[in-house]
Amino acid sequence: MYRDYVILVITLLVIALVFAGIRVRKYNWPYIYFLTGVLMSAFLFTDTTLVGNSFLNFLYPMFVPLLYVIGPGIYGSVQPLKERQNPWHIIHYLPFIIGYLVIFLHWFLDGEHYHMAVAKGRSMNWSENILFYPFSDLFIFLGYPIYTALYYLLCIRKLRQHKASREQYYLPIGLLICTPIIFDAVYNFALGESLIIPDPKVQRYLLFGAVFIIFWDVIIVKPPKPKEVTDKKIISRPTGTVYPGAEYVSNESLLLFLEEICTGEEEIPATEMRSKTSFIKYSPFDDREWERFFAKSGTNWNYLKKYLRVNRAVTLIKEGFLEEGNIDELAHAVGYSTRASLYLSFRQTLGTTLPEYREEQGY
Repeated sequence: MYRDYVILVITLLVIALVFAGIRVRKYNWPYIYFLTGVLMSAFLFTDTTLVGNSFLNFLYPMFVPLLYVIGPGIYGSVQPLKERQNPWHIIHYLPFIIGYLVIFLHWFLDGEHYHMAVAKGRSMNWSENILFYPFSDLFIFLGYPIYTALYYLLCIRKLRQHKASREQYYLPIGLLICTPIIFDAVYNFALGESLIIPDPKVQRYLLFGAVFIIFWDVIIVKPPKPKEVTDKKIISRPTGTVYPGAEYVSNESLLLFLEEICTGEEEIPATEMRSKTSFIKYSPFDDREWERFFAKSGTNWNYLKKYLRVNRAVTLIKEGFLEEGNIDELAHAVGYSTRASLYLSFRQTLGTTLPEYREEQGY
């Protein structure tokens, strides 16, 4: 029965990864990195008394650095597109990159010692084995749950900054709570004894909670973001309006960037929206990509500017901006100098007036 349980857990992770690949890979690669790292950890730390050393022999050492993409992956998945595409974002993946670099250099510079270290590692002599010089394998294994937990905290902080929905907190908080159990499982795998839960079976049953949280997040909380971007080509969730000609635009990342501006997930200063040049310079896309967007959609910068401002205004209204502020303040918040300009853009973009929209929606 226990063997069947382990197989079930791994199967669920595989299904979760497949679902994620189908549903979100077009716009959220960091989330795929996260799931890939989780999947590798599930295989690597599977109880050898159940499946022998087959997983270990296959995964060690080439897949060990993937343990260090779990944290950066989940953190990157909640970041706005512009932050993800910042070249400095690669810093988060340095342990992963350095891990593979060390493996290659070890093999290239001292192949004999490398093969000896691999053999020793596959015999599970972790504390004395140093394949990832200068750190022992034991340090690499025990360090990954702690390293990952730090990213869960960063993830929670990022979600708070962007006022994310409650459901989006379930994954990082749930995995943070499971971190002591994960650490204990790795400790038991590496040293043959536990610090918290002495019974390995109980330990792994508890870890099923972490698997369930991930599975829930993939299937329930992580729908295509949004489905409209990849299927219906609707850029704006706030109003549900279809951007003219968006169905002819193939650049999914650019569409997502515009969607995040509409919802406020991507905060762009009003000063950067005053001119096409400043907007393009601020965005993570170059002139050619924007010209291609305008050509494919059959629109221009003036229309896009109105569209983004109006949809941002709708988002603010839904968030309760007008409960304390007024229309003039709302106009200034989205980049207009007068309420008349907002009213005009509202009608031109949505085909209705702002008062009519508020009355219809009950705001």
